[in-house]
Order: sequence, then C-alpha cells, then structure tokens
Amino acid sequence: MELLRIIMQNSRLDSLISAQSDNAKLTNALSLVQPRLTTGSLAAYDGFDFNELYEFMQIFNQNIDNTITGSEKFPGEMLTPRNRVSLPNNVYELLVKYYNDTYDLNFVSIADLASSDLSLGNFNQSIVVLPIVTQFGRIRIAAEIFGSKSAPRYQRNSYILAKFIQEDETVDIFPGHVQYYFEHTIQLPTGPKTHRLVFVNWYLWAPNEKTRFHCRIASWDNKSCNIELWKYDFHKLSRDAIMPIHNIYSRFLPSKFTVGIRNPTTYMAVIPINRQFHL
Repeated sequence: MELLRIIMQNSRLDSLISAQSDNAKLTNALSLVQPRLTTGSLAAYDGFDFNELYEFMQIFNQNIDNTITGSEKFPGEMLTPRNRVSLPNNVYELLVKYYNDTYDLNFVSIADLASSDLSLGNFNQSIVVLPIVTQFGRIRIAAEIFGSKSAPRYQRNSYILAKFIQEDETVDIFPGHVQYYFEHTIQLPTGPKTHRLVFVNWYLWAPNEKTRFHCRIASWDNKSCNIELWKYDFHKLSRDAIMPIHNIYSRFLPSKFTVGIRNPTTYMAVIPINRQFHL
C-alpha cells in the first residue's frame, strides 16, 4: 500500500507539472529543487554507471569468477609522482610471469626472445612484454588515498591489506608494504590493453596461529581478533608481488607488539583501518 501511494503521488505530480508547463512561477520553483551535484567522497562514483560499480564491488568482495587482470575500470585515479621508467630485471621477470598466469597466452621477455632456446614456432605465437612502465607514487580509490614507499610524504598510507584465495578455496587477508604502483600496456591479439598494477612486499607469517591471533577474545574464535601479529620480515619476491590494484582491501597501521616475558619477541601488530569500499 505504501508503494502504491508513492506511485499515485508521483503520477499526480507529473500530471500537474505537464498541465502547468507554461507557468513561469512553477518553472522557477522547480529549479530550486533540482538535484545537486554530489561532492566529497560520493563524487568519486559520478563517472561510473551501475554496472561498472557493481562489477567493482564484486571484485572487491571476491564474488566474481572471471580472472581480474588489472585492466578493469575502478572508481579512482593514478596520482603523482609519475615517472616513465624501466623495471628492474627481477621485477620485469615477475611481470612476465604475471601475464602468463593471468591470460591463456604465451608471454616472453626480451631476453627470452633473444635466447636460442626459443624456436621459430614458439616465437610466432609469443607476445613480447616490454619493461617500460609508467610508475606512480600513489593512487586514489573512491575517497581513499593509498601511498607507497616511492612517495615519502605518503608512506603512512603505503601499508595495505589484500585478499587472496587459498588452495583450499578459503579467502585470507595478507598485509603488505606497497613499493609503487604502475601502468603497463601489453599488445594482445585483440589490441593494446593497459593494466593498473601494484608492486608489493608481503610480510611473513607469525610462527604459529596462537601468536598470530594473540589478541583474540576467545581462544577458539579467530574472527574475534581485530589485531593480528606478523613478522617484520618480508617474503622472498615471487609472482604474487605483482597484483591488480583492484585486489587492495584496505589500509592498516603497523605497530610494535612484544609477546613473552622471559624470552620477549617483537612482532608487527597489524591494526586495520576500517574504511573498506562500500558501494
């Protein structure tokens, strides 16, 4: 009944407005109640339609079956400092592995192309990945600014949490330190495509679950633990060091936390900033 009442009211208003379309006073009055442009954090979504925002929300919540490549649209922008650079060899090799894992195609580096191990047949079917990228010191997603190690003024914003799907299909959140963001364009069979990626150093696990969830309320409930303990050391560089910026979950604040009395050990307390993307 409430919905029917609203429909009838709107229909009546439309009828009255149509009948008084030449009324100057009514025209002036309607201009006062026109919807205003959104400002602040809500303005970040003005350039996106519902389908694009809904797709980004699915990506964020890991509720999408398609592989996220990093070329998808996102409600934000890449920010300065901006530089055109050539990737170091170790990161360049990881980028080639990233594309090979992301697409069902064969990608090779310039070194692979020059190698005698690459046969003529494989060469014709391979896509060469160039090491030149556009590097950024920070990005904006919606109203949130994410910094990096390469932007000293924004290093406090460079600690991120990201979601990863494990081998047993469970989703876990990992803390990392962003080194920089970058855009890279690859020539695919369908044409050139630009990817927005992030290079991250991931922190090591605490030695056991008891230490990681040291601050949990109940000994049997890990979800009651809002602050987790991790090592200050980083994992060795691997393909996971490069990921789409769409996988970023939120920021966190690192803090020192000492466990033990006789043999105290200092860990990094991961304190999440509870500002995730709510669309």
